[in-house]
Amino acid sequence: MRTHLVAYLARTRDGAEHGVARVPSARDQPSWHECAAVVPGYLIGQYLGAAPEPEENRPGRRSA
Repeated sequence: MRTHLVAYLARTRDGAEHGVARVPSARDQPSWHECAAVVPGYLIGQYLGAAPEPEENRPGRRSA
């Protein structure tokens, strides 16, 4: 399972909202349904790439 970044447009009560979401997926790119599960009101999105790993999980990082 990897985390991906998706720029999205979503419908809200006040109109529309846009932003970037972190979407977990076992695929190379998340499906529409996976994005909609993370972003309420999800309409469309653009795949931005894999999310960077958190600092503490990067290989070769030394503990203080």
